[in-house]
Amino acid sequence: MGLYNIEAEQNILGAILIDPESITHGNDVNFCADDFFVPKHTLIYKCMKKLSDSNSQIDPITLGNELKKEGMLEKIGGMSYLADLMTIVASTDNIIFYMKIVKENAVKRSIKELLSQTTKTIQTMESSELIKVSDDLKSTILDNGDIENLFIDASTISLQNQNTGAIQTGFMSLDSATGSGLNYGTLSILTGNPGSGKSTFLNQVLANALSLGFNSFLYSGELTYQMMIEWFCRTVANPEHLGSYTNSFGKYTKVTQEGIDLIRNWTKERLFIYSKDARADEINLANVIEYLAIRKDVKFFILDNLMTLECSGSDKYEKQIIAVKALKNLAKKYDLVIILVAHSNKSSLMNRESHVFEISGASEIPNLADYVFKAYRDTEKSVTYIDILKNRITGIVKHKLSLSFDNSRKRFYTQGEYELKKDFGYTPVWTQDSFC
Repeated sequence: MGLYNIEAEQNILGAILIDPESITHGNDVNFCADDFFVPKHTLIYKCMKKLSDSNSQIDPITLGNELKKEGMLEKIGGMSYLADLMTIVASTDNIIFYMKIVKENAVKRSIKELLSQTTKTIQTMESSELIKVSDDLKSTILDNGDIENLFIDASTISLQNQNTGAIQTGFMSLDSATGSGLNYGTLSILTGNPGSGKSTFLNQVLANALSLGFNSFLYSGELTYQMMIEWFCRTVANPEHLGSYTNSFGKYTKVTQEGIDLIRNWTKERLFIYSKDARADEINLANVIEYLAIRKDVKFFILDNLMTLECSGSDKYEKQIIAVKALKNLAKKYDLVIILVAHSNKSSLMNRESHVFEISGASEIPNLADYVFKAYRDTEKSVTYIDILKNRITGIVKHKLSLSFDNSRKRFYTQGEYELKKDFGYTPVWTQDSFC
């Protein structure tokens, strides 16, 4: 397999012709003209850099003129080749990705050449010569700009520009305790025994996030598409869109078709659900999260639950740690809010007081989380509680949110019933202009 990628090289050049400012991304990865494998690509990039350094516009005409002036236009395939480069590019957003590919191949070619020369003479080389070869090899590898992306100068960090945003849960006392909601860049874990109301609670939090304008994502390892959407619609629907029906088992409530249509329209291009046909492992989920964060501006992610993920690792605990670490890193990198559901272990049934290590699975998991919540029911009082067991943001723990449940609305609510009465805003607001 050749140590080059012609398509990546062409995409770099084409992207610069479309968006001349993108050439500055080369500084981020220590990219240079000699990193190209194809000689004509080296010539083109050198002329591009010359135009850029002189604050001249980079386009097919100016570039063509510069190449002609240098006597290189025909060598690179003429103006037609420059035009072809622009048609190859699918998106200029990927230029850094392609630069890294080309850079990496260039480094590998240099290493291969150095090793090839050394192989021929190694039998006659002195120790000092071998040390020099080793130093040259290390220097070649370190020339890869990726190394400089692994650290930053501390003096460049601005405290004034901290991203201190948060996504409110819709439960005011909980939002107050957590720091105006769930802060950007955080991973939350919600634990509790089966039937404790975890999924129902998160449905409401999801609806609230959407009502505030945050694009969202939902993964469920246990429910079908239909079950997820049906339950979500019940939670979101206003009274006028809840119909009473009767079957052989008695009366029941469901969302009218009008309500479903309105809610579907409300969530279009704003709520995304993980495909049932995709393997739910840490690689696929990480790719989906990263893609949605970048391309669809998704800010809020719910993953229900940890035990259904099929991750790499030698045992189930290692798998869980790998998955949770990946989620934590993504939350930090893109300023996301991620909530992961994890069942409680058997010891939770015996403990009088809740603690973070009730989470079923690896003991390291709660250490990775910024928030840890526990849902549990008091069947005698018909009350559900949400406890804060860990709060890295404000430090407030042992806060207990007391919730009642309305079965027809599929909603939890506090004493003032604010949450029960809330309109999530899926119904269009008609104005005078709407009829003009």
